[in-house]
Amino acid sequence: MTILYATDCNENSVSTLQYAQQLSLQLNAQLVLLYVYDIPPVAARTIKTEEQIQRSLKTEKLQHLTSYYTENGVQKMDELKIHPRAEFAISIPDTILEYTAHLDCDLVIVGMKDEHTKRGLFSGNIANRLLKHINSKLLIVPNGFVFSTMTSLVYATDFEEADVQAIFQLGQLFKNMDVSIKIAHVDTGTNANGEEQMEWFSKILLEKMNGDYISFHVIKAERVPLGLRMFIGDENPNMVVLLEREEQSLFKKLFHKDLIKTMESEIKIPIMSINHKSIE
Repeated sequence: MTILYATDCNENSVSTLQYAQQLSLQLNAQLVLLYVYDIPPVAARTIKTEEQIQRSLKTEKLQHLTSYYTENGVQKMDELKIHPRAEFAISIPDTILEYTAHLDCDLVIVGMKDEHTKRGLFSGNIANRLLKHINSKLLIVPNGFVFSTMTSLVYATDFEEADVQAIFQLGQLFKNMDVSIKIAHVDTGTNANGEEQMEWFSKILLEKMNGDYISFHVIKAERVPLGLRMFIGDENPNMVVLLEREEQSLFKKLFHKDLIKTMESEIKIPIMSINHKSIE
């Protein structure tokens, strides 16, 4: 299994680095650390060629990345297979997408932008492009979030056919761990009866996978974010998982106004987005 963590090597992102390290240890996965950097303006009278400058800068950035993850490493980090990569690129999301495809990553981890980050990894166009095009599971970790051993997660469903395959993939991802999957649907009273839909959905899902570690929940609330936040508060899961589709996805229902601000205000735990393209 391969996990890619895209980092800006910022001191305020240390908690996300350590989260990626801890999760990689728990999943027994190799961890690729990707640092995408800009080339600063070069003085016109420099005696170095552009190729020499790029080679020198790449070495410098790789050393910086190595120092960053070793100095801020967690216990048992020496048990991890870590592959540091430093790349010059104009586009952060394009570079992440290229690495994800080339390495066939099972999971990509990014942190949230905060006031200390000059070029946040999950902000604006970066967020939109990753959510739309990434052919892997994308895990978005809030600033300052401290890792705890994975024991449960919430999968928020709108009863789409693709949900069944997405949940099956989650079971495969955590198959060697004792992780319970709580299937949750927020019934706002605007569509069909949530209880009846959940009964139908559970039958289809349990035909495909073992249900010993799966539970089904219908939450009644006026708004989806409110209901999901209430359920998360009651159940205290380690993460929430959503299916990302191009049209009317639950992810868009949750974060349609302002992705970052809404995420920060509504949900305080890591959010995994599974792109429907990756399960087709």
